[in-house]
Amino acid sequence: MITEVNAWSIGLAVGFMLMDILTGFIGSIITHTFSSSKMREGLGHKALLLCIIAMAVMLEIGGTHVDGLGFTAVTVPVVCVYIIVMEVGSVLENICSAYPELRDTPLFNLFKGKENPNE
Repeated sequence: MITEVNAWSIGLAVGFMLMDILTGFIGSIITHTFSSSKMREGLGHKALLLCIIAMAVMLEIGGTHVDGLGFTAVTVPVVCVYIIVMEVGSVLENICSAYPELRDTPLFNLFKGKENPNE
């Protein structure tokens, strides 16, 4: 069963995966490093992340019907939050590679958890 929390978790994870693909593609165009084989590999990794999400959904559903399976209603959100954190890091790396001037700005320091950019 897909709960509202699961739906939002999955939607956000997929959204951040798409943002990673987009920033990676744009960055490779800017830096003249586009590689179709690297793009294929990246898309393959995203497909595997979707498989992990599907597995979490199946384990959660199975856990409601099979005693002792050991998976509860938090499996999907935990998996998705982990993926979201990974994707945020990757998006920031992609942006910094293509636009290195942003790396030490107050905007990027927000994502590093720094309020004072001089720290």
